[in-house]
Amino acid sequence: MIMMSYFALEDVPFENVYLHGMVLDKKGKKMSKSKGNGIDPVDIKEKYGSDSARLSLLIGNTAGNDLKLDEEKIASFRNFVNKLWNISRYIINHVSTEDIRDIDLNEKNFTVADKWIFAIFNNLIKEVGLDLDNYNFSQAGEKLRNFSWNDLADWYLEISKFEDNKDKKALLYYILDNLLKLWHPFMPFVSESIYQELHKGKRMLMVSTWPQVLMNSSKYKQEIKSFNLIRDIIIKIREARSVNKVEPAKKIKVIIYAHKFFKQIKEQQLLIKSLKTGINELDIVAEGKNINGEIKVTLGEIEIFLIGAIDKEKEKERIKKEVSNLEKQVSLLEDRLNNKNFVNKAPDKVVQMEKDKLSQYKVELKKLKDIQF
Repeated sequence: MIMMSYFALEDVPFENVYLHGMVLDKKGKKMSKSKGNGIDPVDIKEKYGSDSARLSLLIGNTAGNDLKLDEEKIASFRNFVNKLWNISRYIINHVSTEDIRDIDLNEKNFTVADKWIFAIFNNLIKEVGLDLDNYNFSQAGEKLRNFSWNDLADWYLEISKFEDNKDKKALLYYILDNLLKLWHPFMPFVSESIYQELHKGKRMLMVSTWPQVLMNSSKYKQEIKSFNLIRDIIIKIREARSVNKVEPAKKIKVIIYAHKFFKQIKEQQLLIKSLKTGINELDIVAEGKNINGEIKVTLGEIEIFLIGAIDKEKEKERIKKEVSNLEKQVSLLEDRLNNKNFVNKAPDKVVQMEKDKLSQYKVELKKLKDIQF
C-alpha cells in the first residue's frame, strides 16, 4: 500500500501501523464459518449496541496479542455502557444548566472531596492523553472505566447527594462534559447522544476540543491523602459489618481512636456517617482504652470500634484469622527485608515502602492481639 501510493500519488499514506492480534472464540480457537464459532457483528450490534462491541475489543487487549471474545464479555461492557448512562442521567437531572451557563470552578469553596475528585480527574486527562499518544488503548480504557465506575459513581456522586451546592454542581457539570470527550474515541455513539442531551442539542461532541489539564494533581496532595484515609475507614467499617453479618438496616454506634489523624478524621465525620456505613452515632477521639467485647478493626494505628453489633464467637474467629494473616504478611516482609539481594538491588523508594508496610502491619498485629473478650 505504501509503495503503490508513493508511485501513484507521490505521497506516503501513513507512517504508523498498529498491529492487533487475532480475535478468537472463548476457547481460544480461531473463528471460522465452517466451525460455526464466529460472532456476527450485525447481530451483536442489534443485541448489545455498537459501543459495547467496540469496548470489548479495545479494553483488556494489548497490541499484537490474540484476544478471546464471547457474548458474555460483550454483555459485561453493555452493562458498563448502561452504568455511564445512569451516571450521566443523574448529573444532568441534578445540575441545572441554566444556573451554570459559564462553568465557574470556584476552588476556594471546594470541600476535601471536591479537591480529591478534581485532582484525580485532571490527572486522568493527562494520563489518558499520554496513553492514546502511545497507542496504549486498553490501558486508557481501563483507567476511564475505573474512574467512571469507582471514583465518580461509587464515591463522589454519593457524596453529592448530601454535600449539595452550586460549586459542586458546577464541578459535576465540568466532569461529565470532559469525561464524555475522553470516552468518545471508545464509545462514539453513546457519548455523542449523552453530550447532545447535556448541551440540549446545541453542541456536537465529535467536533469538540480535547480536554485540557487545568491543574497539577500534586497541588491537592494532602487533600487526596485525607480523602483516601476517610475512604479506607469507611471501607473498613463496611467490611466489618459484612464479615460479622450485621444487618444492613441495623444502626450502630462507632467510636474511632484517631491518634495523630484526629483533626483530619474529625473534619470529615459527615462523610463517615453518611456513606452507607449504618452509623447513627459517631464519636471521634484522639485515643482511649481498649473496648472489650465489641467489634474492633484497625487501620494502621487508627482503632475503630463498632458498638452493639457483635456476635462474640464470630468476632473471636475473625480476629484469629486476621492475626494469622497479618503474621504471614509480617513474616514475608521480614524475609524480604533480610534478603541482601533485594535490599541492595531494589530502588530505595521500594525498600522504604516495604519497611513502612512492615511497621504498619506490626502495629495492627499488636492491637489485635491486645483484644480481650
